[in-house]
Amino acid sequence: MATPETATISLEEMANRYLDSLQKTHDMVCYTLAGSRKINESDYDDFSQQLQVMPRQPSRLAFEQAKKSSEQWLLRNSLSDSLALVMPVLEDSRTICALCDFKASGSKDEAELQKVSNEQRADFLKKPIEEKFAYLKETYSLETEVEDHILSLMEITKALMAKGGVLTADEADENGERKLQIRSVQIVQSSEPAGGGAASVNLTRRVGDVERVLKVGEEIHFSKAEQIGAILTVGIFVTDILRGIQAYAEKTGAAS
Repeated sequence: MATPETATISLEEMANRYLDSLQKTHDMVCYTLAGSRKINESDYDDFSQQLQVMPRQPSRLAFEQAKKSSEQWLLRNSLSDSLALVMPVLEDSRTICALCDFKASGSKDEAELQKVSNEQRADFLKKPIEEKFAYLKETYSLETEVEDHILSLMEITKALMAKGGVLTADEADENGERKLQIRSVQIVQSSEPAGGGAASVNLTRRVGDVERVLKVGEEIHFSKAEQIGAILTVGIFVTDILRGIQAYAEKTGAAS
């Protein structure tokens, strides 16, 4: 039986596990948003009437209210599911890098190994998320270019989960704002002269940020592109961290 010192950790399996989960969220959001484009007020009324019984008919939402609430419900749950991966990724990265150090040291001390796995893990879990990011950067050179984006999405999700979908001062900065940052991939069109003189159209992908400012008291809603972009932003975070782990494992000589 493999011991913790000799066990092999597959970063490919980790990546597949985390990114498969994100892909499922992505596909469910796409499916739901695609369906929402086709439903109209008549469809909504007809379906409700077919069911005949509802919890309290006088409180039934009008079509536009139902649409708006459903979109926010989808946003709240898709963000929550996506961001639920952030803490496990951070903890996995700390543990794996600490085990790389342990392996590189050549130590066989079981007590030291338990310290890495238990005590250090417990200390890390107590840190606020900003300190987790800082610790991983300072200790293992792990970082992601979308750290600010992730922190922004987390604050916005807090408001969606606990504040009725309205940004409050608790989630805002000292100016009463919260910048929404989403890493996106845009299709850019350009025209260039072809060999015969006629212009040819080229489509290229450009990675950039979508940013807008939310104010305290503002109800939180994302466009369809922002909802998908938020999921992809978490995917970039996962990929950045796993690449950093691979680099650290190679640096310490722990990579097989």
